[in-house]
Amino acid sequence: MFLIAALTALVLGKPVIGWLARIRARQTIYAYAPETHRPKEGTPTMGGFLIILGVLVAMLAWGVAHRGENLVLALVIFAGALWFAAIGLLDDYGIRQLTGQRGLEWKAKLGLQLVAAAVSVYILWQAIPAPTREMLTQPFASDRMGLLALEFGWGYYLLAVLWVVGWVNAFNLTDGLDGLAAGLTAIAFLPLCLEVERFTGAEYAPMLVGACVGYLWWNVYPARVFMGDTGSMFLGASFGLLTLRMLLSSPSWTWIASHALIGGVFAVEILSVVIQLSSVKLRGGKRVFKATPIHHHFELLGWSEPTIVMRFWLVGALCAGGGLLVSRL
Repeated sequence: MFLIAALTALVLGKPVIGWLARIRARQTIYAYAPETHRPKEGTPTMGGFLIILGVLVAMLAWGVAHRGENLVLALVIFAGALWFAAIGLLDDYGIRQLTGQRGLEWKAKLGLQLVAAAVSVYILWQAIPAPTREMLTQPFASDRMGLLALEFGWGYYLLAVLWVVGWVNAFNLTDGLDGLAAGLTAIAFLPLCLEVERFTGAEYAPMLVGACVGYLWWNVYPARVFMGDTGSMFLGASFGLLTLRMLLSSPSWTWIASHALIGGVFAVEILSVVIQLSSVKLRGGKRVFKATPIHHHFELLGWSEPTIVMRFWLVGALCAGGGLLVSRL
């Protein structure tokens, strides 16, 4: 499934990029971006379609080879991520074509994300086998680390929605340098690939890793295409929903810590924005970082773009390894 997804994204790259150029789906560089980004203006965007197509073809191949066995949960995760890809598409292309504006206002985008997450989490909950759902409504004595475990019930529904929306925006903010988000996503999903034998639906992980690897052929520096919100929201929702599916089957603080650590670089990216905005508002305009998300901070320190991306990938690999270790405790 990894190879099928990777080859699909790789082979379809050139025609899809050509199609994006023809429909004028081009990148707009924001005013606050570093000056080094100005030459990227006009590069085709919405390359997230390549990742989506890679996953779709791999999923179809899996369905044919296994006659649809154990495919329901993977399809639910994929369908939920497509909701967010549609929001990204509206932001990347729809609003600009209809109104001429740069994209959705942040309040409208967040509102749509909350609705999409609420629906996706509900459907994912319903797709979990009934015996497991019944078990999750009962209290748990402790987890494997002897810590207070979670008693999953409808009271946690809101937290599950916020979990998905949080990762969607974290991945969205990380998508700012050539190859950064796609490479970190492939790294973050590698530990989840090891759970295929344990969790139905985890078959989705190697498909997504493969699609990201195939997409990276076209996205590494200097990028020929950007994924846009279409791709970054799809990836964030995929991570949020797949890790949530695992948490629903094994709810504990251990698993929460593991998945949070696996996505550690994405978490730091969104936290840097929160810290910066809080500092500006509470400390009379004083900044903690030169720019946020934090990868822009390192750009303004003089680091080259490939250097930042490679070092973030290395930190992402350390986070993935640490998260895997925590999950085995």
